[in-house]
Amino acid sequence: MAAIVKKKVVFIMGMGRSGSTLLDLTIGSHPDAFSLGEISHLPGIIEKGKKNWTPEGSTFWQDRFTETELKRFASGISGKRFHKYVPLRVERSVRELLGNDELFNPYTLLFSKTKQPILVDSSKQISWISNKLNAREFKQGLIDAYLLHNIRDGRAVVNSYLRANPRHTIEGLSQRWVKQFNNNKKFYEGFPDERKLLVRYEELASRPQTVLESICQLLEIEFTPEMIEYWKHDHHHIVGSRGTTALISKYRGKKARGLKRQGDYYQDPELAIKLDLRWKQELSLENLKAFNSMAGELNKPYEWN
Repeated sequence: MAAIVKKKVVFIMGMGRSGSTLLDLTIGSHPDAFSLGEISHLPGIIEKGKKNWTPEGSTFWQDRFTETELKRFASGISGKRFHKYVPLRVERSVRELLGNDELFNPYTLLFSKTKQPILVDSSKQISWISNKLNAREFKQGLIDAYLLHNIRDGRAVVNSYLRANPRHTIEGLSQRWVKQFNNNKKFYEGFPDERKLLVRYEELASRPQTVLESICQLLEIEFTPEMIEYWKHDHHHIVGSRGTTALISKYRGKKARGLKRQGDYYQDPELAIKLDLRWKQELSLENLKAFNSMAGELNKPYEWN
């Protein structure tokens, strides 16, 4: 008789522009895992009627969900009221009592659709993770939740935001970094030790096998070298870094889109994970000084020199 594999959801928590898509897709390239990407964006995508929101060539969501099912699923994970005059917590309680709360247990449904025992959710935000952990599927132990705290040198993070939108100020970005860092640290410290791991972007990018082996050990699955070449696998993730997914397009002979501000950085013909240290050339001494004055002490343990 085959052993029953306990279903697991891997939540990736961290700041934007810290390598969460890379982490998501490498884990999602394991034979037992499925990359969801930033599934928290799905309700907004459906509500706005966006087209072509899945990776090029992917028809997973359209094949496994009818249009009505997908809208219903998106409504369930949105965190918004279904009825104007009924508070969401009341609706959740009543549906749970009636055994009709599948809308509030989205990962159970996703397991049935993906047929994989591990789901990777890189939505990143604490509010999203906390909300989902309150669902019956986790509270009753039907699914195990794991937390990966994804951290990148703060200097690289603020520089990436400045590159994407020069209208940002270094002071505003530094304040935002400090606030998010402290909130993430507090949440991570409160999570069960046996189901969490701190992952540094720089280590993942420069020593992917070592980091992925540690993650596989945490999840009690066997590491497979094919995980490193994530671009060779089919993925159906929602949203994510255009730079990271550029390797997938390149492998398939397609032109990556949305990389205007990246210059020639992603034009390298080599198919390999590349450690991005552009901040060393791009972050001005003035901005570096401003960041260090506001966030230097917090960032020091994560500096990558």
